Amino acid sequence: MFPASWSAVPSGVSAGASLALAYLLLVRLTRWRVYNRLHRRYARLVRNPKAPMTATEAQDITHASTVWDLGAVQANALSFAIVRTYAIPSISKVLCSSRELKAEPSVSKRYIDTAIIVGTWSLCPISGTGPPTELYASETKTEPKTEPDPRAFIGIARMNWLHAHYPISNDDYLYTLSLFILEPVRWAKKYGWRPLSPLEVRARLVFYTRIGELMGIRGIPATVEELTVWSEEYEKQHMVPAETNREVAQGMMTELSSVVPRFARGMFQRVLICIFDERTRVAMQLPEQPAWMHALIHVAASFFKFTQGHILPPWIPRKPIVPMKTPSPPADDSLARMHPAWRVTKPWYMPRSTGLRSVLECAMAAVGMKSKDEVPGLKYGEEGYRLEELGPMRWKDAGHTEVMKMAEEMMGCPVRGAWARSSTVEK
Repeated sequence: MFPASWSAVPSGVSAGASLALAYLLLVRLTRWRVYNRLHRRYARLVRNPKAPMTATEAQDITHASTVWDLGAVQANALSFAIVRTYAIPSISKVLCSSRELKAEPSVSKRYIDTAIIVGTWSLCPISGTGPPTELYASETKTEPKTEPDPRAFIGIARMNWLHAHYPISNDDYLYTLSLFILEPVRWAKKYGWRPLSPLEVRARLVFYTRIGELMGIRGIPATVEELTVWSEEYEKQHMVPAETNREVAQGMMTELSSVVPRFARGMFQRVLICIFDERTRVAMQLPEQPAWMHALIHVAASFFKFTQGHILPPWIPRKPIVPMKTPSPPADDSLARMHPAWRVTKPWYMPRSTGLRSVLECAMAAVGMKSKDEVPGLKYGEEGYRLEELGPMRWKDAGHTEVMKMAEEMMGCPVRGAWARSSTVEK
């Protein structure tokens, strides 16, 4: 029997219930704070979905999910979007011929280079001399604004220069671009504590349409609905089994599983296979997984979505992999370089540890608790990275002049300051 009135409930129980309700209300308010603030700021675009949206506005809108609310989900979605392209034989054949995804250390380097380029164009201004996003402005507010930040354009120009060495069709480019737009939408709905709103979905299309234009991709559909239909039809026609699909996919899964303990890597790879849709799995010639594993992953994902959305307060977002602040110029007049905020698999471009951390790493490596591959050093470019040098090691010293020229044409002004290249060694 329930008590006839609230006053009949013991004071301890009522106090606990009140605290629990207050906590759940606090979670609700804080969870949706960024989302609600974003939609108030862009109320005109919410009221009129056909109103013009600039690339900078689109970039700013995407930050609500990629940086704040759904950072891990969106990052993993992009990783799986890239891996999913390996189920297209025309793409996997190019990757196999390059040998960049078949052996270490080239696999891990390609992975981190891709993460840096994507992170750079996602975070740094995409409007040339126009106003930056709110996130970028807040991160760099203490810096004097003397020159526009050209990093997004240098990153895209370097990617274009690298891609020009391979026979990639426009349709393969467009399919990859479609996954960068659509896969995060699917992942947010399936694994995130909230889905992306229509405003956020449209922003992904507008932003990546701009990226596609800078890449020279032709025939980008004007709406998300048209893009979804095109991408689905392309998969039906071109996502078919091939040995090159399997080789490239297996190489990347091996790299992704290197971050977990050795004894768990086999199971981790089986979980990765379960996450792929059936068409992708068949095209990659990966083994079918039992129904109970799919069910377990579904239950775990549902539990995570519920607890994160209703019970857990917002987490402090992880720092973006690309620091937005301008690096200080080196004392020896060498080129300024940057370090990722965190490592992906191998410690590429991470600075060498110093002090007690260095001693601990050496001791752990000596007794076998840590592999030498996990310690930053010359092998992994401990001095840091330059955007115009990213890509296969054989091209590190090539293409700098062309890349800078392309970046300046995209941006509409010269590259100056820390990002300029005062001297270039071409091979």
